[in-house]
Amino acid sequence: MTDRSGAIHDGTGGYLADAVLDDNALEVIREANLGFLGLVARHDGAGPAFGLPARLAAAVAALDAPGRRAAASCPYTLFSLRFDDAAFWAGLARGSGGGAGSLSDEATFARTAVFLAWHLAQHQPLAAALVLGMPAPVLQAWRAMPLSALDRAATESLPFLSARFAGHPRFWPRLLEAVAPVDRARSESVRLLGLQLLAAEGIAPAARD
Repeated sequence: MTDRSGAIHDGTGGYLADAVLDDNALEVIREANLGFLGLVARHDGAGPAFGLPARLAAAVAALDAPGRRAAASCPYTLFSLRFDDAAFWAGLARGSGGGAGSLSDEATFARTAVFLAWHLAQHQPLAAALVLGMPAPVLQAWRAMPLSALDRAATESLPFLSARFAGHPRFWPRLLEAVAPVDRARSESVRLLGLQLLAAEGIAPAARD
């Protein structure tokens, strides 16, 4: 669960996210999540959005401002840009340059997300693993990526922008139910579910080896 300081516990006191995420980092994550929820909301009535079925996109669009901010207040991103794919990012890290590309809302958001990922990978690698779900090989690729490659990274990763945990049957429904209206206990429960899913993502590759 999440306490008022931003600390996240696994129910036994064994996990504290505020060990790696300060208030400023949590606010940056919240703002990035708000930007993504805004993109989802624009798809209301236009079919699936970033891997979310139309009914969930409509539920995001229906949130009022406090509800959307509550939904965004997770200590991890609600979106992914293929952050679990080491080969993809290693290839981009070896490249350089690249044009500015489209100025669409999606492209602008992708640049923001890529810069956030690059900043965390360079300066707070443990936070990058927690917030973005970057396994070690992906983190290594991001740490090798020059600043000049970020526009290209945003352009090439944009087609892969997706809602995080979109394939999980409970995460997004529970998140939206917890914030419409805002229910503190249910919000803490769904944030914990996200942390458990992040842990499972980290364990899965080792289990396959």
